[in-house]
Amino acid sequence: MQRLLLPAVLGLAHGIADAAAGFLLGTLPQSLSLEQSGLLILLYNGLAFGYQPLVGMVTDKIKRPRLAVLMGLLVLSLALFSVNWQLQFAVILAGMGSAAFHVGGGAIAVWATPKSTLGAGLFAAPGVVGLAVGGALGFAGYEGTGLLVSLLLIVMGAIALMPLPKLPYRQSSDPDSVQELAVEDRDLLVLVVLSAIALTSLVWTSFDFMLRGNTSVLIAMAVAAAVGKILGGSLATRWGWRLWTVGTLTLSTLLLALGGHHLLTLLPAMALLQSSIPVTLAATAHLMPEQPATGAGFALGLAIAIGGIPVVAGLGEITSIPVISAVLVMVVMVLLGWVLNTKMISTTGIRK
Repeated sequence: MQRLLLPAVLGLAHGIADAAAGFLLGTLPQSLSLEQSGLLILLYNGLAFGYQPLVGMVTDKIKRPRLAVLMGLLVLSLALFSVNWQLQFAVILAGMGSAAFHVGGGAIAVWATPKSTLGAGLFAAPGVVGLAVGGALGFAGYEGTGLLVSLLLIVMGAIALMPLPKLPYRQSSDPDSVQELAVEDRDLLVLVVLSAIALTSLVWTSFDFMLRGNTSVLIAMAVAAAVGKILGGSLATRWGWRLWTVGTLTLSTLLLALGGHHLLTLLPAMALLQSSIPVTLAATAHLMPEQPATGAGFALGLAIAIGGIPVVAGLGEITSIPVISAVLVMVVMVLLGWVLNTKMISTTGIRK
């Protein structure tokens, strides 16, 4: 259980960090037009997600993922303090801080449980709830800056004092690594996993777009996603990564196709869809063993950002049609089913 403490604390920090970012973004319409707010939200997303691989590369270069986590939380705190005098600067700080936190936290959490998806699940789950709740509180006009900054500083102190797991930098002799396998084959598998993450993001963002303005349902969907990630982190290793992923995504496909937009089927469908995230995050990490922060940046950042592009381009109403969403989830299932059945994944010792 000791090895789970750090991922759990990082997960708590993830929830607080995303709540801080959501709170900041939620306050924008109070002082800006909807058009200006929308542009700043796009700027935040571009930095918070698209910027992650670059931050990950720098983090791996200096081999200091904890520093990335601490700097990210500190910059997010500064962003909250900057809201009252320069909104644009605050949004830029929030995006950069979020990017740094995610790559460092994702790298550490995954390798805290290197043969399991539990670390990835504990880290990933609270973020979506924090973002939804923080955004709702900010939009409603609540004053939460002082509380959020205090919480950010508290988790910073806790993470700074906790021992780190062994990170896989330059362990070329590790028999469980995939470094000696063909680079082009590994790159192909990484590309397929990231494509699956992007499609997952597309489905999620489509329903998020469809339900915009319905705060209670959005929070319920966020909670469902968090539950799914916890279940995926806990059960995927017990059942086998491939069996869990194919099974849950098949059920998600059926619920979307048959249940449509009914909440009684939509919420479990989203939970099952999001339960694949711990697997894809851990698989990316094992396929990029010498670049843990960069891998986290691709899985938690760039792929998710790419998945949101069709919705931003105005296709959200189409991609949220239940049958189309079901087809997209089926494609995700096929892609991950193939990747998780390959020799390259099998040799890492992470698939039963």
